[in-house]
Amino acid sequence: MFRIMDVSLQTDLGELSRLLWQHRISHRIVEHEGRQVLLIAREDQIPMAFDLFQRLQKGEPLPPPPPSAGLATFMPSGTSFNTMLAAFRQAPLTLSLVGICIVLAFLAPLNGPTELTWALLFPDFSYGTRVIVLSQVLDNFTLIQLFNMISPILLHGGPLHLVFNMLWLWELGKRIEQQQSTFVMALAILFLGLVSNTAQYLYGGGNNFGGMSGVVYGLFAYIWMWQVVDPRSGLALPKSLIIFMLVSLVAMTLLQLNIIANEAHLGGFLAGVVYGAATATIKRVGRSMS
Repeated sequence: MFRIMDVSLQTDLGELSRLLWQHRISHRIVEHEGRQVLLIAREDQIPMAFDLFQRLQKGEPLPPPPPSAGLATFMPSGTSFNTMLAAFRQAPLTLSLVGICIVLAFLAPLNGPTELTWALLFPDFSYGTRVIVLSQVLDNFTLIQLFNMISPILLHGGPLHLVFNMLWLWELGKRIEQQQSTFVMALAILFLGLVSNTAQYLYGGGNNFGGMSGVVYGLFAYIWMWQVVDPRSGLALPKSLIIFMLVSLVAMTLLQLNIIANEAHLGGFLAGVVYGAATATIKRVGRSMS
């Protein structure tokens, strides 16, 4: 990446970061020797980044961002290996998860279960009795069961279910990977998947469920908490998107439709709030002490 400027730690670069993402300028903001350093992925985008920064500082009108194209925004325009690799490098984990979910939508659909579908469902810790005995679960617990406590996030029950979740996964996941790291994104996915699936199993009744939506609401809450607790991180969402996600969560919870994994949504959201607030607080306190 190309280092184009450094500013004091007191300078709020959150708004600049949001503008850069809106204009599809891949970047990172890091701390180095007591300064904030702005790194740009592509050399040809440096002039645009400088122009946005100067306009923002002077309060001048900002150029409108290009039309949003959802997932297609960061997909390669050609078919060459280099362009495909460049797109993958921007959000490797997020794109990998999208690809796996698409493949499993055909090989292991929830609405037409196959042997693979059954193999990826949440473990039945009641062992067919509808009563969970913790000592029995611990005595028989295996690594495969731990994997199956997370694997339902990869299963979907139809095109609408899949497309909705994948678009939101891309929208939220790429922000975390590009602003923080792929490792941070992986930890978040594992934690949120484990909590949201367990909440759905314990309070939703049965283990025949799946979908990425619990993780999606968890990622939303995670980003939101970073935006609230540590605005200088650059990890943020538009206010309109925050309102939409909160209203949608409340509406789905109140409707209590059987086809919606409400417990997974709420469990993932609450887990994201706790995890995001905790990690952002640790980061902010650590920065203030350094």
